[in-house]
Order: sequence, then C-alpha cells, then structure tokens
Amino acid sequence: MKYFFITIFSLTVFNFQIFSQKQVTASQVGDFNDGLAPVLINNKWGFIDTQGNLVIEPNFIAHVSNFGALPYFNEGLTPIVNPETNRVGYIDKKGNVVINPQFYSARNFYEDVAFVGTQDDHVIIDKNGKVLAEKFVAINGYYSNFNNGRAIARKEFSYGYINKEGKFVIKPIFEDARDFSEGLAAVKKDEKWGFIDLEGNVKVQFQFTNEPKSFSDGRAFVQGTNLKWGIIDTEGNIIVEPIYDEAFPFSDGVAVVSKMDEKWNKTYYIINLSGKPVKTFDKAKKSEETTTLLSGFNEGCSIAMKGYKKGMLDSKGNIVIKFLYRELKPFSSGMAYFEKFDDKTKKVTKGFIDKTGKEVITIEPPKF
Repeated sequence: MKYFFITIFSLTVFNFQIFSQKQVTASQVGDFNDGLAPVLINNKWGFIDTQGNLVIEPNFIAHVSNFGALPYFNEGLTPIVNPETNRVGYIDKKGNVVINPQFYSARNFYEDVAFVGTQDDHVIIDKNGKVLAEKFVAINGYYSNFNNGRAIARKEFSYGYINKEGKFVIKPIFEDARDFSEGLAAVKKDEKWGFIDLEGNVKVQFQFTNEPKSFSDGRAFVQGTNLKWGIIDTEGNIIVEPIYDEAFPFSDGVAVVSKMDEKWNKTYYIINLSGKPVKTFDKAKKSEETTTLLSGFNEGCSIAMKGYKKGMLDSKGNIVIKFLYRELKPFSSGMAYFEKFDDKTKKVTKGFIDKTGKEVITIEPPKF
C-alpha cells in the first residue's frame, strides 16, 4: 500500500508539471520586459505575462524606433500605431490607450520621459503626453534615451548632454559619447577617452585609446593598447592591469572574465570587485567537459555552455539551470527564452523557463 501511494503521488506530480505548462501559439515572440512579452498573432501584436496568459489581446500594430526590433514595455508603457491614421500613441499594461496616437514616431519611456516626432520636429513628452521640450537643440543630430537625467545629443559633429527640458547642460564638445551610468559617462576628446560626471567635470582623465565600458558596481573595464581589459574604480585608480581577453560588466559584486594562454586555451573566471577569482573554469581534458561562460550576470545568472549545451550558473559558479539547451537568453522579469533539441525525436521545443529551471511557457507556430 505504501508503494502504491508513492506511485500515485509521483504520477500526480508528473501530470501536474505537464499540464501546468502553458502553450502559446504565435508567429513570433519577443523577450520579457517589464513583466510582459510581445506575441505576434494574425499579424497583430499582443502581450503575455510570465505565466503565458494573454493579458493584452493581439489588436495592435507595434511601432519600434530601430528596424527589426520587437515592441516592448518599459516603465509601464509601449508605443503603438493607429492603422487608420498611421500615427503613434501609447498603451498601458492593460492595453488601454493612455496617450492618443498623434505622433509621427515615438520611443519607449525612460526615466518618465520619451522622445516623439511631430510633423515639424522632435519633442520630449511626459507620461501624460505633455510636451516638456519643443524643438530641442539636438534636432539636427543623434540623441539617446535618458540615463541619470541626461541624454546624449549631437549638434553638428559634436556630442554633449541635454536635460529633460531639451537644453544642453553639458556642452557638445566631445568627439563621441556614451550614456551615463552610476553618475559617470565615457566621452572622447582629442582622440582619448575619459569619464565625466553629471555636471561635465572630468572625473577620470582622458587617457584611454580604446573605448571603455560603462561603470557598474563602482567599476569599469578599460582596454589597454594590448587590447586586453583591466579594471578601474570611479576615481580612475587601476584595480587590475589589462590582463583579460574578454570581460562582461559587474553585477551584484561579480563579473565574468577570461584569459587565453599561449596555446589559445581559454580560462574563465568569476571575479569579485578586487579582481580576485570566486570560481575558475579551466579547460578540461575532454572538450565536452569544458565549461565556457557566454555572458555576464543578469538577475543573478550567467549563461554557460558545456558539451554544446547551454545552462546557467549563479554568482558562485554553481549550476542553477542544467545544460540542456541549444539556445538560452539572459533572464529578464524572471524569465529566460530557451530552445531545446531532442536528439531522439529531432524535435525543437521553444519557450521560457523560470529561475527554478521549470519550462513555464512553450511556443508553437500556427498550423495555418
């Protein structure tokens, strides 16, 4: 009787796991952001939640500012197109139109503001659709989304930074510029890169020939003339000399780096803020046993590969997602896209896993 109970219980759990998986039929699916992922059904876009439920019906034509990009929510809103007028507005996460379609183009909201195009100009609006800056000074050039209250703007052939009123608060005097992160931005002047603060003061001198990475956790990777990466702090002090062949940004106090020896063998490391290894991954005697780290950490996990199958590691190097997948993307909103190939059936399964490794959502193309 005891064994009968265990068998029934096991079958119940197994069946629950099967039927608790949500199947979504869609021609195309994008990554999760802000808790929702876009799905293309009958040539219209809708959105699913992290359980695979269709929470916004596929009634919309998406508007994206970059060719080939998929729609996504950010800060609770996403731009959509009115097919009758071909004008762009915004919907919220319930599918309600909150800013009427009236613009010629639009970007996602960042830091409560968005750039939109009118018939004559580009302007900055808030989440109520109120215009904060008309005919801002960067109209004749490139501009970025806002980070740390600043957006990159190009005037003629030079770069500076504007505020949310569209005014230059850091003059366009740089040959190139990158977004602010942790109050610092990489800029190029006289063919050298350095870092400035939010007021335009130089915090790390112009000394780097190659473009540095952005700051995270108070650290930035900088590339030496030997084309290897080192680490600096926010004062420009060198924490680690340029010794890494590959480097991913810090997250929660750790980063993924690699070094290659004279025989072209790569060793991967998870390092702390001082550059000391938390875990080392040497090349194994058998190539199928070698662990290769493919990404930095997103939501506490790094994508890795062993034996041509991908999985994920935590910040200590422990396996948290088994090496089962031919494709994995980083976690976002607690979900990661996967593709799994069954060697026996030759079938490919696509969908999303959660952080326990459970395949919560599977994606199927329409039959007709």
